[in-house]
Amino acid sequence: MMRVPIQYMRFFSTSSYKPKLELLSHRCLLKMKGQGLLDYCQRLMTNDIFRLNTEKCLYTTLLNSKGRVMYDCLLYKVEDHLLIECDKVAASSLCKHLKTYALRKKIEIDIVDDASIWVLFSPSPVNVVDNSTSVFDDPRLPILGQRILSDNISHIKEQIVLDEGENKCSYKKWRYSNGVAEGVELLSSQSFPLEMNCDYLNGISFHKGCYIGQELTARTHHTGVIRKRIMPIIFDKEIPSALELNADIYDKDNPDAKRPLGKLRGLCDNVGIANLRIDECLKAKNLVVGGYSFKTFIPNWWKH
Repeated sequence: MMRVPIQYMRFFSTSSYKPKLELLSHRCLLKMKGQGLLDYCQRLMTNDIFRLNTEKCLYTTLLNSKGRVMYDCLLYKVEDHLLIECDKVAASSLCKHLKTYALRKKIEIDIVDDASIWVLFSPSPVNVVDNSTSVFDDPRLPILGQRILSDNISHIKEQIVLDEGENKCSYKKWRYSNGVAEGVELLSSQSFPLEMNCDYLNGISFHKGCYIGQELTARTHHTGVIRKRIMPIIFDKEIPSALELNADIYDKDNPDAKRPLGKLRGLCDNVGIANLRIDECLKAKNLVVGGYSFKTFIPNWWKH
C-alpha cells in the first residue's frame, strides 16, 4: 500500500470565492523506482527531470519520434521513488510505453491501485499552515492550486479543514475557464507540445540534452511560429454535453473557408477548451461549433 503521510492542516483564503477540495477520480498514479531513475526519465521527457533533486513536483510530456504529444503527466519526488500522475484511461498505455525503453535497466514501473488524488483550488493563493510532504503546488500555474496525495478517501476531508463557504465550480470548469488542457483533452500523437501550451505551463526545458521528439520541438520554439494553441471558449448559454468533441470550429461569417479554424477539446456547462488558430479566431466575430456560437480570448497567464 502506498503511504504518503497526510497531516492535519488548515487552509485559509481571503477571497470571497472560497477554496474547494475535489477528488480527481479520473486520475491515477504510476510508481517508478530503481537505479538511475532520473537519468532514465531525462531521455524520455520534455522537462529537465534533474530539477527533482531540488523541487517536489514537475509537469512534463512524452513525445513520439515526430515530436507529437503522446502523454502529459505530473511527476512527484517521494523519498527514493517517483510517482507519475496521469489520466486513468492512459495509465496502462503509459506504463507499457515506459517499460519499452527500460530495456535492461533495473527500473520497476507499476500502477498504484490504492492512491487518491485530490486538488485544492482557488482564484487566490491558498496558504498551507503545515507543509506536509503529501501536498504539492501545481508546477504549471499558481491558479491550479495544490495536488494532495492520499491512500485514504473516507477521512481526507476530516484531516483538511477549509474556510466556510460553498464553491460550486468544478475543477474541470475552472481549468477550462483558464484555458488549461490535460490528459485525454490533448490531441494524442497529433499536436505539438507548444500547441498544447506546454511551454507556457512550464513543461518543457529548452536547455537540456536530447530526448525523443526534441529536434522538432526546439526548431518550432526557435522559429517562434506557433499558429495554433489551446484556448478557452465561452458560450452564451449552457449547451448539450452531447456536442461531439473534436468537432470542427468555423467562422460563421466566412462560410466559404476551406479549412476549419480549430477543434473542440473539452466542454463543461458553458465553458470549454479548443485548439484554435490564434490570429484568425481572435479576429473572427462569429465563431461556431456544432451550430453554437462562442467567444475566445487569450488567458492572462500566457507569456506575451
